[in-house]
Amino acid sequence: MPRARSPVSPASSRAASDSTASVTAVALGLLVLTTVAPVAAVGDAGTGSGVAGVDPEGAVAQSNDGTENRTLVAEQPRILELFPNPTAAENRGEYLVVRLPERGNWSLSDGYYEAAVPANASGVVALSMDPANTTPLLDDETAVAGSGGTGEPELRVLDGYFPLAASGDRIELRRNGTAVAVVDYDRAPEGHRWRADWGEWRPRGYDPRPVVRTENATVTPFVLPDSPEIPVEPLRAADDRLLLAGYTLGSERVADLLVAAADRGVEVRVLIEGSPVGGFSARSARLLDRIVAAGVEVRVLDGNPERFRFHHAKYAVADDRAIVLTENWKASGTGGRTNRGWGVVTGTSRSSTDDGAVANDLAALFREDAAASDARSWSSFRNDTEFHESGTANESYPTRFEPPAATTADVELLTTPGNAADRLVARIDAADDRVLGVVPRTGGPDNRIVRALRRAAERGVDVHLLLSSAWYDREENRALVDELADEPIEVAVSQPRGRFGKIHAKGLVVDDTAVVGSLNWNEGAATENREVLLAVEDGSVADFYARAYAADWRGGGVHLPIGLLGGLGVALAGAGVIARREVAFV
Repeated sequence: MPRARSPVSPASSRAASDSTASVTAVALGLLVLTTVAPVAAVGDAGTGSGVAGVDPEGAVAQSNDGTENRTLVAEQPRILELFPNPTAAENRGEYLVVRLPERGNWSLSDGYYEAAVPANASGVVALSMDPANTTPLLDDETAVAGSGGTGEPELRVLDGYFPLAASGDRIELRRNGTAVAVVDYDRAPEGHRWRADWGEWRPRGYDPRPVVRTENATVTPFVLPDSPEIPVEPLRAADDRLLLAGYTLGSERVADLLVAAADRGVEVRVLIEGSPVGGFSARSARLLDRIVAAGVEVRVLDGNPERFRFHHAKYAVADDRAIVLTENWKASGTGGRTNRGWGVVTGTSRSSTDDGAVANDLAALFREDAAASDARSWSSFRNDTEFHESGTANESYPTRFEPPAATTADVELLTTPGNAADRLVARIDAADDRVLGVVPRTGGPDNRIVRALRRAAERGVDVHLLLSSAWYDREENRALVDELADEPIEVAVSQPRGRFGKIHAKGLVVDDTAVVGSLNWNEGAATENREVLLAVEDGSVADFYARAYAADWRGGGVHLPIGLLGGLGVALAGAGVIARREVAFV
């Protein structure tokens, strides 16, 4: 059956609509590991730096990358892994993994319950009250680093009742009644494991991805609803491969292009989310039925175990071109019928193999996600899913920002869970002149990206943040404007005034870099969702988005400093200079 989720209103900060392998302590709480004797070790699972430990003589017991000095601690008792919150009902199959240097009188305690470890257990041992449901979870990826080998730990049944609390717990490994290793943790995300060598929670089946950098890629930036032909033209021209990933797919035009590509012999594959906020639409189901009937493979991220809360990425690979979007594949998004969105195309229709690097990296990501155990076939998903009817956006808006000519730029491919949020914060923290942020919602003033914007503003960087005025975002976003009114950061709720329907873009301009992608800033988006972003390092591309941004900000009747537009030379036509480095838009 599809994974169950609590109903979420569009206004909820947990909504994915339009989440480094590092899961931060801010998002998921602090987890501290302590080896009580003879080595004292304390670490923060939110930093992604491993667990650092120093013995009483000052010798390092475990390095910051999570690797151990085995001469000191290879035989020390330790809690190596926790899995308190499996996706199964009632957390069936939960377990923990410990290292026992020898047989003895070992036990576990959380201050409420105590359970004895089987007397003959030693080495790296998985402990569970429910071996039948735990066994399938102990697969090859449960080979515990630091165990002195590979493969699965030995599974033993606990002697007594010892539940692992998904909401947080303090677990002691005891010998002869004395604590020798302790782990404290707050909320355990559903389907996530914690391991001592990771120093963080990770979804089952997920491996972290590094930032992938491509130099001298051909890039074409664009905005929506102004340029709805740009994101679909590569689909129309594909000859060899067409891989489309999205949160939803509701565009008749896009469906036609997928079917046409399949008819001319192109490899066509689709990957989408199975449980979007508000439910899976009957319109999308009808389109996917037609696409599948044309021979297209459609996979749906909706199985257990799930690596992502939502597959929220929006991108496509067409031969050697990649399209990365803030918008969904539907009329309101790529169709240009409602949303202010940002997008970028890399490569050209006559790409050399060198110019297809970004497309190849995204294709590898697509194939990895589509092949995972939580990706279901369309037929399997359709047989046990209820669909709902939904309307289709049907507005039209003038073209104000024609896409500039293609240019070459260095590009970084960022993903979540993984590296995107860390990279965004690092770029903002390094900003010298301008940071322009646009996003539907933020998660509040203490969101880590918002905190980075505030830090930049405090040190004198021109920082602006533009938010959605959609009815389900308006109240929360106006509250953020009020909360930050006394700080140097400028925050505004958009006023479209007929140029678009609502803000749906999720983008940043940081000095001469533009970041475009699917990442919202609400809680969990950077740590629980599959998101894809591109950071394009080019002043002309950054200025293109800055000009569109200035016009959108102008819609609210607010002035932007000249510095935010890259200087007088790129100010909008019709702008006049006034005192104190401001541009007054006519």
